Amino acid sequence: MGIRWVTFLLMIVMLLTGCSTMSGDKSKMTSNEEQQIKESAIQYIQRTYGKEFVIDKISKGRVLGDYSINGTVKDGKNTSIYVGVGVDSPDGDGFKDSYVNRLFTNEIEPSIKELASKTFDLRWIRDGFFYGYKEGVKRKYTLDIPSALDVLKRGDKDICLRLSLDIYKQDERTTASISNLLQEIKKMNFHDIGVVVYVYDNTLKSASKDEDSGKHLLERYNIFNDNVQTMDINSLESYKTVIKK
Repeated sequence: MGIRWVTFLLMIVMLLTGCSTMSGDKSKMTSNEEQQIKESAIQYIQRTYGKEFVIDKISKGRVLGDYSINGTVKDGKNTSIYVGVGVDSPDGDGFKDSYVNRLFTNEIEPSIKELASKTFDLRWIRDGFFYGYKEGVKRKYTLDIPSALDVLKRGDKDICLRLSLDIYKQDERTTASISNLLQEIKKMNFHDIGVVVYVYDNTLKSASKDEDSGKHLLERYNIFNDNVQTMDINSLESYKTVIKK
């Protein structure tokens, strides 16, 4: 039903709006078109997760004419999510959403922040922290969504961790501290990871807020590995880039 239903819906929308694949800017929507797309997103969340979805905002892509919808799932937590309609989706049904990723990320984030604060002289954790499906993985958690901790216990290799953080240099202990972070991540039973660590000199602490922080950046570690359980966490030189000596 999925692919055919979305294809039929988009054909109706094109007829209503009089647009064609040869047109330029596809971002304009009629009120009927907007209402139909909103209803399709509401029905999609209902049949996939069994939850009510309240829409806050909808927009349409200028080039592809796909739809981006932001709203809230009424799940007792009022989880804010994104839904894409008419997109290249993992299940091939024209829908993509961030619900499971948002649930897992929200659950894991406090533990990761606490761990990073204990491990480093932490400046901050950058936006974009993520724990959820790897790109292209089909939906596997729908009506019965486990906790992120249960997913970790299972060692689900279709779920990945992405983390970027800024720290202050700790003399010769910086690399050892990053290894310690990876060791704790291993203990928590993560597998696919992407950890980026930006190392700054300590003079940044007292610098003006208007000063370019990039002038204080010393090193960057880009640690991407599809299985941290098997990587050598004490050998990080290949992941390190020296910015400034």
